[in-house]
Parts: sequence; structure tokens; C-alpha cells
Amino acid sequence: DQARITRALRRADGANTLVLDALWEMYRRGGVIAGTSAGAAIMSSTMFGHPKPVLATLKLGLTDGQEITPGLGFIGDDVFVDQHLLVRGRFARMLPAMLQKGYKLGLGIDENTAMVVGPNRDVEVLGYKGALVVDLSAANAQQGPFNVSNVRLSYLDNGDRFNIASHSFTPAQDKADGRLDPARPYYREPLFSADILGNSTVVDLMGKLIDSDQPEAIGLTLDSPHGVQPDLGFEFKFSRTGESVGYMSAATEAYSIYNVRLDIRPIVVRRPLYQYK
Repeated sequence: DQARITRALRRADGANTLVLDALWEMYRRGGVIAGTSAGAAIMSSTMFGHPKPVLATLKLGLTDGQEITPGLGFIGDDVFVDQHLLVRGRFARMLPAMLQKGYKLGLGIDENTAMVVGPNRDVEVLGYKGALVVDLSAANAQQGPFNVSNVRLSYLDNGDRFNIASHSFTPAQDKADGRLDPARPYYREPLFSADILGNSTVVDLMGKLIDSDQPEAIGLTLDSPHGVQPDLGFEFKFSRTGESVGYMSAATEAYSIYNVRLDIRPIVVRRPLYQYK
């Protein structure tokens, strides 16, 4: 519970405790501050407190001061951080939080994985899975049910680097010669997922798209008939652009995927969803 960390290190009026001041002094001298799970969430100046499930967050939005609360901001005021990102489909909940608080850049880390941020704001991904870079610098959001276009997503795999200041990507050494050739795609069929918020589904679909002859991939997320606003769902459309590029590892079946466009639109779900034959 990241709220326990912030309550322990800040006074009731929001001022720093002496312990937090000491941590900042150590950090500014070049010390290392690390955290996992809740300890990763507190790294940005805004963090999730006790949010609703991801789909309900898209439908109902977030309450400032309850579901999004102040973090400790060690990574800087311009980057939003979230965690357990791929396993729990949390990339989607980053978007309304970032839009609401004015963030243009977000970093989402998966389980058993680390993002190491150096003094020059160079981020290296280490571990079992990877991290998503969420870029809203050119995104456009509409009023009404959650609706956003021109989000840019990038997936950093083990050993990849990303510079926060320049927004530049450097693939790991085992991918240096593995740039995918759009003229030689592996996948040649339409790309679709009925559960885009499933475990690592977003990266699986992005990986297929970047190594495909298809211009786009579609993912859906729907609620149960007994959920909140059960007739409201969302379409996630992933598109390749002129800036999209992918790399494949020479050592493992791992992709690095940079600059895929994402558009999210609300859809009407007809009930019953299916009938028996």
C-alpha cells in the first residue's frame, strides 16, 4: 500500500518529515533510492491511491485525493509511474490519470523487472519482462466516455534504454542487428484480441503488429452483464506509423517495440453478447 509509505514520510499537513528530508539530501548527493511495487508507485509526484479496477476506471474516471494522490516525486514532476503494468493490464488506467494531472510522459514497469534511472535521466530496463513508455505529447482527448487518440506506446525489453529528456530509444546489444524489415513480415493475418487488458496481451498484440503486414490491430475490453455500465466497452486500435520500429533479439524470442499509435474509443455492447446455436 503506497499510501502507507507517503503517510509515514509526510506530516498530516503534507510537509516532509525529517526522514524524508534526509532521503532527499542523500538522493541529491548521488545516493540510490529503490522501491518495488508500492515502492515504485511513490517515485512520481502523483501516484495511484486506492483506484477502482482498470475497466471501471476507464468508465468512471478518477477522484483526485482518493484514487490519485501525491507521491514523493523522486523521478521528477514530469513523469508518471505505475507498476504491475503488463500482468494486470494497468497500462490503460495510466491514461486517464495522466490526462487528468497533465502528464505527457509515463513509465509503467512490469513484475520481476526494474527501471534504473541514472543522473542523466537515462532509463535502463532490467529483468524478466519489460516496461511501457506512454507518450501523450500529441494525444487528443474527447469529452464524454473515455476517448483518446494519438497516444504513442513503446515497449522496452531487458537491456533497452530510453532517455527521458530526449525521448530517444536504444535497443539492447542483443537486438542491435535485429531491426525488423517491414518488407519481410512474419504475421499476415488480421490481428485482434477480445481481452486487451489480459495478462501481457497489449505487448503480445504490439509485437505481432510490428512484425506484420497489417496496418492496425484491434483489442476490446468488455464488462460482465452485471458490471458497472455493462453496455459500455472500449476499442483499442494500435497502428503502425512512419516512426514505428521493432527489434528482435538474437538470443531470445523477445521484441523491442517503439512508437506504436494507440486510439481508444467507447463502444456500445449489445446484450445478449452471444446466443447458443
